[in-house]
Amino acid sequence: MVTDARFRTRNTQVLREAQNALNVAFGAILSAYVGNSLAEIDNRPFDHAALARFFIAVALFILGLCVGNSVLLRGEFRLGGGFLVLALVSAMWAHHVGRGLGFEVVVLRLLTGCWVGALIGSNAVLTAINYLHHRNVK
Repeated sequence: MVTDARFRTRNTQVLREAQNALNVAFGAILSAYVGNSLAEIDNRPFDHAALARFFIAVALFILGLCVGNSVLLRGEFRLGGGFLVLALVSAMWAHHVGRGLGFEVVVLRLLTGCWVGALIGSNAVLTAINYLHHRNVK
């Protein structure tokens, strides 16, 4: 039988790999949306500095979300919460700048909600698997 610590470690490793793939997928979707939106905006002048701020805000959102999630998985809730607050503030900043650039903010909200929901859902699945495995072990 696999020990409890090894079982938890293996599941956490699988979850991190799955979440890395999830982050790449949502990053690609967001990049495709931004590229498509910029092609439509391309017919009129737009603010390059605002576009740079948008990408910086998105990068900080991704960083805060991914690092915060990983830290929470390790059980460091205060530090993870700090990174998640950084992610929230950055998402709000990106939303504001994206609106000014002419992006459809509904799409940005939908992408953000799905991304956060998928990360939280995958954490919940790991928690349920660990619970189900350990409830019968005494």
